[in-house]
Amino acid sequence: MSAAGFKFALALIGVLAFSAIAAPWLGLRDPNEQLDGLVLPELAPLTRVDAVELVDGTLRFATELREIEGAVELRRGPRWDRIPLTDLYGGTLDSAHRRPRFVLGTDGFGRDILARLVYGARVSLLIGFLAAGMALGLGTLVGTAAGLAGGWIDGLLMRLTDVVLSVPRLFLAVLLVALYGRSLTTTILVLGATSWMAAARLVRGEILSLRERDYIQAARAAGAAAPRLAWVHLLPSAMLPLTVEGVLRVGDTILIEASLSFLGLGVPPPDPTWGNMIAEGRHRLFDAWWIATLPGFAIIATVVALHLFGEAARKRLNPSTAC
Repeated sequence: MSAAGFKFALALIGVLAFSAIAAPWLGLRDPNEQLDGLVLPELAPLTRVDAVELVDGTLRFATELREIEGAVELRRGPRWDRIPLTDLYGGTLDSAHRRPRFVLGTDGFGRDILARLVYGARVSLLIGFLAAGMALGLGTLVGTAAGLAGGWIDGLLMRLTDVVLSVPRLFLAVLLVALYGRSLTTTILVLGATSWMAAARLVRGEILSLRERDYIQAARAAGAAAPRLAWVHLLPSAMLPLTVEGVLRVGDTILIEASLSFLGLGVPPPDPTWGNMIAEGRHRLFDAWWIATLPGFAIIATVVALHLFGEAARKRLNPSTAC
């Protein structure tokens, strides 16, 4: 991977992380607010709409405006609404007239796609990082126990790992979510509990390669207990490859979460995730393509950036894999 590709992946991850963390302070619209069910549904990206600001600061949207004596008429769908000029900000149409822009358009309920994408990034990245962290913790625990104990314990734990690994992960996640109900917490726990196997194998392999070395034998001869051997002497050597595994696992977890949300088994609406945004727009791909396509691009860009970053980090840690 070129240095330019690595920098691009790192920059994209940084932008996503920043926008997800800073979303409440970016001045975005409420991602769940249905601003106007008559005027705003399925607006294309970069669309401007007519609106008038009332004296209480709220906006009334319209597909057409016209001023009559002492009032303004707004066409909203099939009907016209009349608002007295005294109810408008500044008392005149010129002072109250606004033309807000929807940069990425709106969905079928009139909700702002840009706001939903950014807030959906918060949910998707939160699930990805927490579930990946849980998977690394479980995998480290199982791999450490197997590598240190050896014998029948090692065989039992690795056969358990193989059994869980043999079950398709998406099928297992769907089964667990169907059993325990869908929520943000359930999604994180289910995805973390179904993705620890690679980390377990990685940690076990590292410990098996290190436990017979002289400094480990010296620590044992000095009376170091198994937990101290693992925590002080063995696991630090596995931290760098585990970190790379964690980055790759985040991308895979975001994909699985999007699949669950697309099937209606992820985070329940109206909270946005990229997966349920795709599900909401899947029937309108030809006449309102942006509803499903934009979150799809967001998923692709995020997963590709995470994998590029992970692969670049792997090659830097182990140059022999670069060729």
